[in-house]
Amino acid sequence: MLSDRPFRFTHAVDVRFRDLDALGHVNNAVYLTYFESARMAWYLHVTHRSDLRQMNMILARAEVDFRSPAAYAEVLDVGVRCASIGRSSFVVEQAITERRTRRLVAEARKVLVHYDYAALCSVPLTDEMRRQLLDQDPDAEVR
Repeated sequence: MLSDRPFRFTHAVDVRFRDLDALGHVNNAVYLTYFESARMAWYLHVTHRSDLRQMNMILARAEVDFRSPAAYAEVLDVGVRCASIGRSSFVVEQAITERRTRRLVAEARKVLVHYDYAALCSVPLTDEMRRQLLDQDPDAEVR
């Protein structure tokens, strides 16, 4: 269960026909795409970047809790926030809600690692990155 803090950043997703499984609801694997699309939009917003080739983080862990099924043509809002910040990693919380009813569809927690792709290793978060994360989510726990 995620904290009750509001999401200051949301990203809209339209459920497409191709997202459905044989039972007519969004396939569980598709939710990871929804979460990732929102996380990337959030990260670009937080870091004031416009190019994914400037990526300097890597996903280390993802947990998803499915709460209710989503259906074709629903509009989903995916909230993203930083929950905690460590030395070289940070935790992101996400929630998907159906826009019209505000029904909770799924929740996720992810661990992201500040990463040097040239050296293929984690690196400490910079002071600027910490400031950017806290500017967006001032209630994030600093570990």
